[in-house]
Amino acid sequence: MPTINSFLRFLHASPGTQAIDIYTDGNLVIKDLAYNETSEYLVVGPGNIHIKVLPAGENTTPLLDTELNIPPSEAITVPIIGTLPDISLLPILLSVAPRDNDDALIRFTNLSPTAPNTDLGIEGGATLFSNVGYTQVTEFEVIEPGSYMLQLRSSDGTVLASGTIKVKPRNAYTVYAIGLAEENPPLDIGFYTDQIPFFSQQAIPTTVFRKDNWSVSKVPRITLVYK
Repeated sequence: MPTINSFLRFLHASPGTQAIDIYTDGNLVIKDLAYNETSEYLVVGPGNIHIKVLPAGENTTPLLDTELNIPPSEAITVPIIGTLPDISLLPILLSVAPRDNDDALIRFTNLSPTAPNTDLGIEGGATLFSNVGYTQVTEFEVIEPGSYMLQLRSSDGTVLASGTIKVKPRNAYTVYAIGLAEENPPLDIGFYTDQIPFFSQQAIPTTVFRKDNWSVSKVPRITLVYK
């Protein structure tokens, strides 16, 4: 029987906010999460959880004090977005059905509170997603494995930021815009990865956890692998 537990990690995407500690239901679960870093996964049951975000190492008034509803059997990345004092959470579900091929998938979300509606494209090539506004998350699209220079572009074609991504088979990539337009920290491009659930005819699907150290920011994270 599949587990009803879900898997939750946080992305610090609030420009200008110091490193943070995160508490769930009164327990310190993530320490010293720096800007543009992603935490490892937490295993959480379905239902409401109480989340507090505080400056790292401090026991002061929370920067954010809220509740988050966790659906069952999901992998969820939660960016902390906005600028102080108006920060909030943006839960992003993996939302990928198991597949039986080596496709890779890509989607885009705009986490920059001051950037215009933004396109994501390949340098010298196609536009992958167009006119994506703040907090919007696109659907996944298929992308061929390989190495790509991605660009954030404004509506007039101006390149706002760029970065390289190595696309591997059976991985889903969420590319995000982060930072501030014409301010510090500057607008930048990042991504996080998930492994696509895979149906094999040779085995019953099971869930395995492994630590995956490959990422653009070298942040260790746990990947869900279905065999």
